[in-house]
Amino acid sequence: MKERVSVQDRAKAPPNQHATAIPGEPATDGRARSLWFNAPIDDQDRRPQLTRQRVVAEALAVIAQDGVQALTMRSLAARLGVVPGALYHHVGNKQQLQDLVLDGVLAEVDVHIDPSLAWTEQLKVLAHRLRRVLERHPGVAGILKTRDPLGPHSLALAEALLAPLHAAGFADRQAGLAFSLLVDYTVGFAVSATPTAVNEQRVRDPAIRTQLHEFFRSLPPDRFPALVALGEHVWVDNRDQRFTAGLDMLVDGLEHACNTLSKTRSGDDPTTTARTSRGREQDSSQPMGTRKGG
Repeated sequence: MKERVSVQDRAKAPPNQHATAIPGEPATDGRARSLWFNAPIDDQDRRPQLTRQRVVAEALAVIAQDGVQALTMRSLAARLGVVPGALYHHVGNKQQLQDLVLDGVLAEVDVHIDPSLAWTEQLKVLAHRLRRVLERHPGVAGILKTRDPLGPHSLALAEALLAPLHAAGFADRQAGLAFSLLVDYTVGFAVSATPTAVNEQRVRDPAIRTQLHEFFRSLPPDRFPALVALGEHVWVDNRDQRFTAGLDMLVDGLEHACNTLSKTRSGDDPTTTARTSRGREQDSSQPMGTRKGG
């Protein structure tokens, strides 16, 4: 019968009687090493688990690096190291993938606005935030021009833009038009920020910009008087100023339209009052049976 060794006896055993193998190394005392000390398998080919979040993140990287046209299910699968069919377990098709990319980007837009701000200022704040987010993700604004995303963050942004217009008193149709104008202007401006835009490259490079201004000043003043005088004030590196100036004019126009609409509704507009009075006179001259509602 083998002699039993207590836990206490094991603890008192000399150091050379314990297994001295380093985890992951062969035992050196002739004993079998416990599986508990096995080193993890170093699998260089092991890849992170494929998830929808990973698919969308990689698609966004493709768009930023090579443009929207480079994003295909086959090329994306190759980048992820999977077969194309594996992607369809996470996204239905390329269109859904684009919508997911858009919604993920629009999630970065802070839609919380100080309610004490005037409705015009609320719109400006949201437009500036949207532009900054889109320009942080080159290529995404181009997708937004072709897709109409209805994801949760896309809807939250639309609600944030429509709410001030609704509260300002715009009629339903006019509010819809104003919303489209704001989005089209902001998205269009972001689209023009592409790094490959020739004009942007010119005005951002101080040396080229100087040469361009000299060129305008050298033009025949009898044929191009406006370009000679104003060319150097047009081709300048002032994207932020241009966006702000255009947005201010757009919102000022909306405010004017809203005020005009309010006056019309209150009957303060004399031309509207005159038209209404003439209409009533004409209506009263018609036989009872031909009046509206008669």
